[in-house]
Amino acid sequence: MATFQLLGLTCYETTSGPGADQVQIFFKNEVIFYDGDMKKGDEWELGDSRGFTGSEKVWVRELDALSDPDLIGSFFVNAADPGEQTAVLTGDDSHYDLRYRVDS
Repeated sequence: MATFQLLGLTCYETTSGPGADQVQIFFKNEVIFYDGDMKKGDEWELGDSRGFTGSEKVWVRELDALSDPDLIGSFFVNAADPGEQTAVLTGDDSHYDLRYRVDS
């Protein structure tokens, strides 16, 4: 079994809506991170981890009080591709970097 570990999330640009982003990170259909006040320039160190086999999709979205959630980005992690990596996410006019590690 491999391990997916969140390392850090950096916000270079929030989504197109007003104010701060309410960011959720999903792994295996479970919210593994939530921050209700992510602003441009914020950088969060994370430590959540989950076990998996094969490959899994990671979803990052922003919750909106008045509309459907906005997709910031998604990507697959693969147990056969270990090491530290960065996913660049740019959905809905945003720019986030999500650092993570896969250990097999």
